[in-house]
Amino acid sequence: MAFQEVGFLPLAGLARPAAEDLVAHASAHLAVPCRLLDAPAGWDLVRVPGRDQLDADRLLAAIEALDNPAGRALVGLTDRDLAIPIFTFVFGRARVGGHAAVVSLARLRPELYGRLPDSALTTRRATAEILHELGHVAGLGHCQDFQCLMHFSTDIEAADLRPMTFCPACAAQADSFIAT
Repeated sequence: MAFQEVGFLPLAGLARPAAEDLVAHASAHLAVPCRLLDAPAGWDLVRVPGRDQLDADRLLAAIEALDNPAGRALVGLTDRDLAIPIFTFVFGRARVGGHAAVVSLARLRPELYGRLPDSALTTRRATAEILHELGHVAGLGHCQDFQCLMHFSTDIEAADLRPMTFCPACAAQADSFIAT
């Protein structure tokens, strides 16, 4: 399905100004309008059992269940750490060909790795992760090409090596709402 708009939801403690900044940066890479939406109230954020992390799959399912007009992809943005039972963490989550994604800034911040805070680096990492997850929404799986935004990243160093663009093969498959 081709989307005509991407709506962003600030969730679980993400300050609205931070979300506005991310929407502005992501929109520079998208071929459709981007809007910051109001986050729904009263979400039951489910933790991964035995961990101080939100269950990314449950959060994604909650975003997918929202009343959402046809033609709009949704991206939930959070400061909270995300995981799924089989991975100790995830930067983001989306279903291939779905209509929603969720991205966490928790592990994208340099200070988590003993470095000084760097808002520009955090924004670049978050923008890349948003675009990566929207690539899944557009129907793309993970790519074997290290020079592709859709390459799978298991750690922050690998995520930093990904470019902000798709390889030619993925670009040819991406829906039209992703600018190439």
